Amino acid sequence: MTLQDRLREAESAYHALQTGKMAASITKDGRTVQFSRANIHSLKAYIDELKSQLGMSNTRRRPPAGVRF
Repeated sequence: MTLQDRLREAESAYHALQTGKMAASITKDGRTVQFSRANIHSLKAYIDELKSQLGMSNTRRRPPAGVRF
């Protein structure tokens, strides 16, 4: 399974949890890992790790800074 495939699977599981599914599972390092709403932050961290390995930016742009006088 490629990194891109793992990312797609993890994002799909994240979406399922965000839209009300009680649990979602993915294959990580050759084993099945189950995530629930309680540990969704661990899944998000895994997604960020995969994006980093793929060289994808996972930071949001900030709006322009205002100038005050």
